[in-house]
Amino acid sequence: MKQLLVLCWGLLALAGTTPSPLQTRALQMVLDEYHNKSHVQFFFKQQLMAERMETLPMGTFVDLEVDLIQTLCRKSQPRIPNCQIKAGGRKQRCLACFKFDASENVLDKSMRCLSQQAPMFQQVKKKQAQDCGQVKLVGEEHYRPGVFAFSKGLPEWAD
Repeated sequence: MKQLLVLCWGLLALAGTTPSPLQTRALQMVLDEYHNKSHVQFFFKQQLMAERMETLPMGTFVDLEVDLIQTLCRKSQPRIPNCQIKAGGRKQRCLACFKFDASENVLDKSMRCLSQQAPMFQQVKKKQAQDCGQVKLVGEEHYRPGVFAFSKGLPEWAD
């Protein structure tokens, strides 16, 4: 089932669907956070992306899988749009999820980037899925329609 979902995400990404402003913002946050790490010396370009967005009562949940590939440009250089991809360069997969409120403020997020060839990739992916489940629920515990509608009986004077 998970493979089918990933396949569907990939097909949607390849179909050229235009990402929403929140998806674009989430992607930019992933790229910024990755490039701000001290061990990252080169600029990485987005190669492929799978995305899922879900509107919930208390906000919007955005889930991303982004493949990054190393370029020849150093991250300290100004962003050069035509930076060439480094032959045999490092490849990373970033798993990220964000919960935005109605004003598009970030309520919570979780992000992990690592090589798909890393021996612990599948374990990290499972942990990220658990963390994203928690991110998705942020703020939702306060929204329970009808929970208070019948919590009290009639007032005493109504007897």
